[in-house]
Amino acid sequence: MKKLLTIFLTLFLSISAYCQYGRTATGKEKDDFFSQISHVSKETKTLTCDFTMSKESTLIQDKNESKGKMYFQAPHKLRWEYTSPNKSALIVNEQNVVLKNADGSTNTNVNTRMLKGLSDIIIGTIDGSGLQDEKNFTTTLVVFPTEIGNYRLILEPKGRLANMYKEIEIAFNGNYLAAFIELTEKNGDSMKICFSNHKTNQQIDQNLFKIQ
Repeated sequence: MKKLLTIFLTLFLSISAYCQYGRTATGKEKDDFFSQISHVSKETKTLTCDFTMSKESTLIQDKNESKGKMYFQAPHKLRWEYTSPNKSALIVNEQNVVLKNADGSTNTNVNTRMLKGLSDIIIGTIDGSGLQDEKNFTTTLVVFPTEIGNYRLILEPKGRLANMYKEIEIAFNGNYLAAFIELTEKNGDSMKICFSNHKTNQQIDQNLFKIQ
């Protein structure tokens, strides 16, 4: 289960570090940003992209890198597929969530409730529903005027999520799609997830979302 939780852990950059390069968005900038995110989310019926994850641990000196591909179909289908160094896939189809092994068999040694929580974080980032979740996060929008895709959203977890994560940072490209996600666990372990080759509104093979 610990290995699954590291999917979304990243290198931690404090708010004070951002102040050296960016600034906190004004109220109007924040409203405009979320309005644009909402528009893009509504227009995005499907999304595929490649991802690279680099894990850092407080106990292990070397980085652990893995690669894969993500498939999303609105409103609630997701395939988070690892292609290297080991193959596996987290599949979400509406309310059903499973972890598939390389041979296609279902991994039964996992906490389904925890998998559902992790998948909700991913989908909430894609469709925008998790970006203004005031119940679970305090949000700060940072603007980098000299960069293309100059917004970074800092999410500070509340309640139960705060027991797991210290901070979640999401950077957006010029099309208001996630360029990278950085999350930091309470114990200092982290993971940086970089996304590339975004493709929206293309047909996706429905077999990729099969649970059985």
